[in-house]
Amino acid sequence: MAITARHAMEVVPSLQVVRQSVSDEVEDAVLRALEKTPADRFQTMDEFCERLAEAEAESTVARTASRRAATGARRVPTREVAAQPAAAPEGTKRRTLAIAAGVLTLLLAVGGAFAALRNREPAAKNGADSGGLDPHRVAVLYFQDPSGSDSLRYLADGLTEGLIRQLGSVPTLDVISANGVALYRSDSIPRDSIARALETGTLVQGTVEKSAGRIRVTVRLIDGDNGADYQRASLELPASNVLNVQDSLVQEVAGLIRQRLGEEIKVREQREGAGNTRAWALVQRAEQARKRAEASFSKAESTAVVERSFTQADSFYIRAQEVDSQWAEPVIGRAWVAYRRSRLAVADPLVAKEWIDKGTKLSDAALSLSNENPDGLEVRGTLRYWGWLLGVEPDPEAARKLLAEAQSDLETSVRLRPSQAGAWAVLSHLYNVTGGETDAKLAARRAYEEDAYLSNADQVLSRLFLASYDLGQFVDAVHWCDEGHRRFPNDFKFVSCQLWLMTSKAKDPDPKLAWLLADSLTKLAPAPEREFETRKARLAVAAVLARKSTSDSTLADSARRVAEGARGDAEVDPTRDLAYIEAFVRTTLNDREEAVRLLKQYVSANPDRRADLGDESGWWFRGLLDYPQFKELVQAK
Repeated sequence: MAITARHAMEVVPSLQVVRQSVSDEVEDAVLRALEKTPADRFQTMDEFCERLAEAEAESTVARTASRRAATGARRVPTREVAAQPAAAPEGTKRRTLAIAAGVLTLLLAVGGAFAALRNREPAAKNGADSGGLDPHRVAVLYFQDPSGSDSLRYLADGLTEGLIRQLGSVPTLDVISANGVALYRSDSIPRDSIARALETGTLVQGTVEKSAGRIRVTVRLIDGDNGADYQRASLELPASNVLNVQDSLVQEVAGLIRQRLGEEIKVREQREGAGNTRAWALVQRAEQARKRAEASFSKAESTAVVERSFTQADSFYIRAQEVDSQWAEPVIGRAWVAYRRSRLAVADPLVAKEWIDKGTKLSDAALSLSNENPDGLEVRGTLRYWGWLLGVEPDPEAARKLLAEAQSDLETSVRLRPSQAGAWAVLSHLYNVTGGETDAKLAARRAYEEDAYLSNADQVLSRLFLASYDLGQFVDAVHWCDEGHRRFPNDFKFVSCQLWLMTSKAKDPDPKLAWLLADSLTKLAPAPEREFETRKARLAVAAVLARKSTSDSTLADSARRVAEGARGDAEVDPTRDLAYIEAFVRTTLNDREEAVRLLKQYVSANPDRRADLGDESGWWFRGLLDYPQFKELVQAK
């Protein structure tokens, strides 16, 4: 599966790396034949044959034009040649047909495996048999406390999230995550509107009431297409054992869904180690306080308010520990609280380190109770990785060990529970930082597939775009940019991606649109990042101008001026990322000496990235691969 995944995701190396005489036109034809998505390839051998013949003719004309340019003749633009290809001799057609047949035979042999791997789509996209929303895609809305006092909210939330987790284990159902339904707590939102927003054919809605020592839960199944009640049921059990309430609720809802779908739905009891009703209730109260703290933080409320809620959450977890010392869940909850407190203290590395150390010890304690607990491994791996990013280990060998341990924890977490979306998301960041772009993209895609409503879904989508762009997988890059813009229309990252697409083969270069996007990006970027992002956007405009200059040479000087004006000093650009981007602009303009000078600045600030510059799969600096000064830079010790 790992090999198949790499075949499906990794960029095809440039033919020009091993044989420089291969023309751009022929390489483009071959790379199209090797596109990852079947629909993007040639659909017949004749079509491939004709394109190769055209490419050969274009290449011949381009070489002739080049010779004419050397003697002062006008250079014929490739775009004009492509519009009217010369006819290929019959012998050439036979040769290209034979080549095409061989390549397409290979594509057919592996295409099925690639398609299966790359076309995993949610059940909702298949649609119900009637053409409406798929009833197998389910959203369990947060249960309500009709009393209005909100005193049972912790219990309602705990039952809701338990129901989501347990229904989510049913292979034939596609259940929206708790993050996804949290946006729709209000009773004022029409049910069919929620169903359309989440693309769910089945909604589950319920209420929780308490009276005379008993808990009454009423649940309704709603048709997503029209918002009408499909079925309803209620159950009433002693309040002394809410765990029995949870199990009974799951079985009741499973029965209603079974009737709706007309097929077997098996849900096993899953108390996740909780054996004590009091401990379970305390953990639900802790989760409620933790969510309150995170909501306060997102609203930029005072640190004191956020800390007060985190302290309250921690105290509930501690009480749950005291009630049930063998249950790992409260200890894991405390580790997560410590992690979030370390994020609050990011401006003071010493305080942040104290919280990281505390959280790591707590996760160790949780794993001593349950050594293969995916949640415990995720929180410990996240804490270790966060510590590595902050540089809490000044010794290089200790830092390498910390990173390796973080990676091991996170990879074990997703191996034990492949649906562990949070661990996949952190892994995608880790792989990206350590240079594994293909692995970063695979992990980010898994995170998004498992939970499209993660709290950092915007970062995951941005990572998917950047990885696709860097790997030269431009069809995917367009898709993830569009998906990000659809989900987060006011996020500057998804204005930025539209701009960067024009620096690649994905989109035609349009300088006017590029300037409009750059201006829009500047207005949307957060204040602390605005100056850097503004300069980076201008470099993207310079890259668009550089691409456009291949057909309009008057734009080359404009590209150089814009690039020079976007440079930043060490305060704005301490890691010299702007120098790296300008080197790409200069490579596009064929200013190779200046490109290498800028890359030397980048390597001086990032010595561990030197080897990556010579990666054959990277397309930004492909024009420098045969340049002696570039080779010397890449190979230097």
